[in-house]
Amino acid sequence: MDTESLTAQLVIANQEKAALEAELILANIELDFQNEEKLKRADELTIANQQLDILNEERTKRAAELIVANKELLFQNSEKEKRAAELIIAYTQLDAQNREREQRAAELVLAGTELIFQNLEKEKRAAELIVANKELLLQNRLKEKLAAELLLANKELVFQNLEKEERANELIIANKKLVFENQEKGKRAAELIIANIELDFQDEEREKRAAELIVALKELDFQDEERGKRAAELIIAHREISVQKQEKERRAAAEAKKDQFFNMVSHEFKTPLTNIKAINQLLEKRTDPADKIYPFIVNANQNVKRLEKLIEDLLDVTKINSGQIDLNIAAFPFSDVLTNSIVNVQLTAHHHEIVLKNSADILYSGDQFRIEQVLINLLNNAIKYSPDADKVLVTAKTESNKIIVCVQDFGIGIAAADISQLFQRFYRVSKTAMNYQGVGLGLYIASEIIKKHNGTFSIESEPGKGSTFCFSLPLS
Repeated sequence: MDTESLTAQLVIANQEKAALEAELILANIELDFQNEEKLKRADELTIANQQLDILNEERTKRAAELIVANKELLFQNSEKEKRAAELIIAYTQLDAQNREREQRAAELVLAGTELIFQNLEKEKRAAELIVANKELLLQNRLKEKLAAELLLANKELVFQNLEKEERANELIIANKKLVFENQEKGKRAAELIIANIELDFQDEEREKRAAELIVALKELDFQDEERGKRAAELIIAHREISVQKQEKERRAAAEAKKDQFFNMVSHEFKTPLTNIKAINQLLEKRTDPADKIYPFIVNANQNVKRLEKLIEDLLDVTKINSGQIDLNIAAFPFSDVLTNSIVNVQLTAHHHEIVLKNSADILYSGDQFRIEQVLINLLNNAIKYSPDADKVLVTAKTESNKIIVCVQDFGIGIAAADISQLFQRFYRVSKTAMNYQGVGLGLYIASEIIKKHNGTFSIESEPGKGSTFCFSLPLS
């Protein structure tokens, strides 16, 4: 019971270890995730700051452009005023030239009138014809000069009209350009207002991100504290695991020493037991069955066989624990295993009939001796734990590429709580241990032999109605 208690404690400790390791893994995963979230928030804040810097630079550029546009607008307004002043001066010059032209036209009218008067005076003043002709030539020359001046004045007036039209066109273009620039100035002002609004929104977002970052930092500090706690718990768990490992190693060393002791004791018992067996067999042959001492000799021989079986089991256990049990694999008819085992056990089973319901006529590759050892153990157990019955059933069949062998008794049965522990070394059901001989090694050895053949065991039992032990061996 101390071994069972220690085993249960070891299982609980391993489970707690696994739980602590799982918690540590989850904590590390959660911390990594939170660190990644923190890095993401930091990257987002960096990107937001860069965007804000870019927007501030854009805002500065837009302000500089607005200042340049205002200066350009002032320059254009001054140019417009200059062009307007020049236009006023041109109009003034044109008025003066028109007045001059009118004066010249009036002079030309006066000259014509004077010429008519002179022609009339020519007839009257024939004597004065030469003077009048000279005066006429002079006046004609003057008239030609005035006509030439008038032509020049007309050309200059045409040129001034053209200049006036060009200035008017330039003034219209300047007005259109000024209107366009005013519109551009309005657009730039609107863009500047939008940029200011967007900048204010980004400032608010930046403040929000800063608040979120502060919260994230607080949460990270809390997680660091939690991680420290988990690390402390992990250190404690590792210490407990180390203690459990040391305890496990100590148990393993104790088990190894115990197996070594069993091996040594078994070998030490085997030689004198062989001598005792030989002497008893000699005494049994030479003693008269009617002699009173004969039953004692027979009983001694049976106990020697029992002790010999116990020694063989101990040797098998030590071989299994040390990994030294080897299988002699060879092909053989599987029906031989069934018949040999049944005949072997039936010789000593005087109150039970072992019935082979069906056999498996198939060639199987395995260790025939070890498989017979398993089946003999199951048959002996079936007979031992069914004292009030008179029959044991054996069945063998091939199914799903494997051989299944079952041994059914009609005895005391096994409780469900004990079935899972039957294949443990030295385990015996507490309610029946005192009433039946045995040390609890047979089923352990049988299960290890079946495992070596890549097979499995299964048990069906009901208290008071009997048990069915089955093992399956793969044909491949």
